[in-house]
Amino acid sequence: MSIGPLYENESEKSFLAHLLLKGATGGTEFGVVPEDFFNDLHKRIFSSILEITDSNIPIDPLSVTNNLREKGRFKDDIKESEYIINLYSNAIVVQPLTYYSRRIKKLSDRRKYIRTLQDAIETVYTDPDENENLFTKVEVDLSKISRTVQSRGLKSVKDDKGELVDYVKLMVETKGLTTGLKTHFKELDEVTTGLKQHELMILAARPGIGKTTLALNIAANVAIRDKKTVAIFSLEMSRMELLIKLICSEARFNSKSLKTGLLSKENQMSLLKSIISVTSSPLYIDDSGALTIWEFKNRVRQLQTTTPLSLIIVDYLQIMDDPTVRDGRQAVVSSISRNLKQMAREANCPVIALSQMSREVEKRSKDQKPQLSDLRESGAIEQDADIVAFIHRESKDGKSKNDEEENNDRKGKAEIIIAKNRSGVSQVSFDLLFTPEYGKFTNL
Repeated sequence: MSIGPLYENESEKSFLAHLLLKGATGGTEFGVVPEDFFNDLHKRIFSSILEITDSNIPIDPLSVTNNLREKGRFKDDIKESEYIINLYSNAIVVQPLTYYSRRIKKLSDRRKYIRTLQDAIETVYTDPDENENLFTKVEVDLSKISRTVQSRGLKSVKDDKGELVDYVKLMVETKGLTTGLKTHFKELDEVTTGLKQHELMILAARPGIGKTTLALNIAANVAIRDKKTVAIFSLEMSRMELLIKLICSEARFNSKSLKTGLLSKENQMSLLKSIISVTSSPLYIDDSGALTIWEFKNRVRQLQTTTPLSLIIVDYLQIMDDPTVRDGRQAVVSSISRNLKQMAREANCPVIALSQMSREVEKRSKDQKPQLSDLRESGAIEQDADIVAFIHRESKDGKSKNDEEENNDRKGKAEIIIAKNRSGVSQVSFDLLFTPEYGKFTNL
């Protein structure tokens, strides 16, 4: 296999010639930095051009050579001065400046990637650490380059005109109704106007309240009803346990009865239909269990090479690990929540991360409704999340101080509390019907 050089001298020359011929003004976005040039002289020439434009001095061969001379950047004054004059007089520039800058940047990024891979090979040979930690180090180094490449950096607001007009039109046409991903829980969709791309939603509750069930119900609504791709990362339950919950929920069948094997023909047909419905949907499950944040991100990227995602669910946040952080659990959770938010942006789809709550809620003698401060390691999670939703059930979260009649009225209901909503109304709540034997939340 023939491998060409990871640089184009002609693209670098044409880029510099374009500036010498047509100039540039202060504040021009060039799309490259001096380090992106492979040719050392080209790096030095472009460094001088940047200084000249910052000083609002017109670019021409004389101003560039003078700057190189004054800054002591010349290595051979006569030869390099002549090179600049030839760039100016002999160049034929037919493409816009951005064409050449993209070519230079593309090859520069690839050279960086090659250097990182070479360092990784050296690390694999020499680092005595355990394989898991060693491979994570390599993944972190490679992902840093990926994030840099994918970052768009500073842009003029002029570039946003079309997208901004389309967004305003959509708001007017929908009159504030759901514009994001529908969960098909009516009041949740109304409060959030749908889950947006780039959003991180935290769904929290005490153990046994139903957060996994609600997340699975949302996944089923998106994947089965809307035929949109959903990826579920389960760190606690096996894929078979999740699938059983899904088919029983769809069939409205008690999973405990399934374990007895005593099923009527009607129940068998109902379960068969739900099996077909679930297994024909664009749903992906990863039940690896001990999953690091870096393994999670790599698996999302791998899936996205073949299948654009509409929703990612992580069950649950506190079980995930980041072996690169060694400053205590608080710092680990902070890194995980930050990376989940970054993954939502990178994957261009919402991420729902389930979260445990601290036991502080149980210690309150009166109002035991969850609050943001009840999130475990709450600071980082609360900061990174776009939406924080709690599930509260009177019978599970502790005895209510209300009278018996009011407690009876709450039976079969779960209160969903929107404690944070970055792009909408927060501190609101609504009820859903909850049938635990079916593993099913439904609209009232």
